[in-house]
Amino acid sequence: MINKKVLTKKIVKNLFEDGYCVIKNILPKKECDYIIQNLEKLKNKTFSNRYFIDERSDSGQVTIRDLPLRDPKTYLKLINKNIVMSVLDEIFKETFILDNCQASKSVNVKENYKSLVHIDSHLANKSNSQTSDVVVCYCLNKFSKENGATKIWPKSHLSGIRIQNDKNYKKKIKKKYKYVEAEKGSLIFFLGQTWHQIGNNTNSEKRWGILCHYKRWWIKPSTDWTKCGPKIFKLLNSKQKELFGFTSISPKFNLKKQMRTLKTLRKPSQLNLNYFKTIQY
Repeated sequence: MINKKVLTKKIVKNLFEDGYCVIKNILPKKECDYIIQNLEKLKNKTFSNRYFIDERSDSGQVTIRDLPLRDPKTYLKLINKNIVMSVLDEIFKETFILDNCQASKSVNVKENYKSLVHIDSHLANKSNSQTSDVVVCYCLNKFSKENGATKIWPKSHLSGIRIQNDKNYKKKIKKKYKYVEAEKGSLIFFLGQTWHQIGNNTNSEKRWGILCHYKRWWIKPSTDWTKCGPKIFKLLNSKQKELFGFTSISPKFNLKKQMRTLKTLRKPSQLNLNYFKTIQY
């Protein structure tokens, strides 16, 4: 069996060369099946909530965001898998946080399929060493061209182009792309500046994935995880507290003492439940 250090180097090498990488046998099939059942129930629950915003299921993709807040006991363990943390440490070489953890299901909508080729990073950075975002996708079902496997434009991470905003979008996306087909239980890594798109599900087979998006600590996440509340906070280990952004909250200015803490980053050991006493829910 290949050791973690060697595997990490291999994954990062492939990411820096092609913008994406597939690793097999990360999640056991039984765990995949359990999570799929959980997601089907969660989908029914969220879609029946009158406040839930259905982003684009009528165009071919069901999205359920903020999974660790909806069901922490099921999804928290996915955000800090050892191999994922090892790869991110090698890429970022500094503290990083969780932007979001969400479910994505491709659905057959026939001629109504519509999806934008895009990057997840705010910055289309040409430099691998300055990558600001990394996304990992847990493949809960087998990903195939027919059931909506993710489409990737290899080496597009080196283009410096934020493709969804490019005036020559239609022309440029005609260039070579690849369907990232993967076995059940696999993990797909891709850099945030890599062009990608959810595929068109043409055979109606189930295709669930869980996307975990990570950013450097100084970038604002799409969800403020520090508002998770004391109940979820108690469930977090040190790494998860860091991923939730508790170690990188901007310092508050004390009006009475006319001072503030000089640095933003702190250690997980400095955190405690007193933080929540000052928050209104």
